[in-house]
Amino acid sequence: MKLNKSIVALTSLVAFAATPLFAGTGKTFKETVVVEEEETPWYNAALSTGWDSLYMFRGYNTIRPDGNAYGSGIYWTDVSFTWNITDNDFLTVGSWVGFGTQNTSYKEFDARATYTHTFGDLAASLGYTFYDVWGSGNTVYANELNAALAYTIDLGGFTITPSATYFFNLGPDLEDSASNTGLVATASSFLVFRLDANIPLYKDVISLAPYSAFGLNFGYNTRPSGDSLAQFDGANNLEFGLALPIKINDVITVSGYGAYSLAFYDLGGQTDENTFWGGAKVTFAF
Repeated sequence: MKLNKSIVALTSLVAFAATPLFAGTGKTFKETVVVEEEETPWYNAALSTGWDSLYMFRGYNTIRPDGNAYGSGIYWTDVSFTWNITDNDFLTVGSWVGFGTQNTSYKEFDARATYTHTFGDLAASLGYTFYDVWGSGNTVYANELNAALAYTIDLGGFTITPSATYFFNLGPDLEDSASNTGLVATASSFLVFRLDANIPLYKDVISLAPYSAFGLNFGYNTRPSGDSLAQFDGANNLEFGLALPIKINDVITVSGYGAYSLAFYDLGGQTDENTFWGGAKVTFAF
């Protein structure tokens, strides 16, 4: 279910090369600077793999086998391919696979497609994600649409990116107990407001990447109600995190992070009000 828990604006880089040309002999000297625009690559690809100490998804502690356990870690791998259609239009397809490390019965496969258009520093996207979760003999699915806006603000030494992402579940329905196929209720949705920052510490090699997020639930997550769980609408959780990306070279980046979530309810009956977790990943970008 790793979505990109926030939208990242896709941008293309255009480099310019200045080549001096010399003409004349004797006492005559002439210099001409020719600026050539390099072609924008028609694609970008990335492979990431990492481990999280908990699987926190939209404020919900997803892999918690019983009320006495804090939760299971998860090992995951993500691959994506982006087609740079124009300088402002991008189509990204990708997949994500996760395996529980303590709760080894938990397994998940996600497939996604996202179209992004940029208007200067503003990025707007529409996407679709398919979720397939299995473990302990049960298999559940979900088909989800998402829409997002993100605006990157350059403050000189660093950037901040406020964003809003809305997720809408198409089904199958959670109430379809006969086939046991629904991950969450049909037509439930989730809205997250997020603020990301990128603060260079050493050139473009080491940086800090803090973030904060506020989630609003519309029947997506559940909370205890009497002896059962019930859907609800309203505030879901507040989340804060800090990552330290380190660029090894033009291809490889490693990153570690720590995060905290303040849940307004015991989401799913297995999420502590105050939850701390962290993890690390390595990314190969091409």
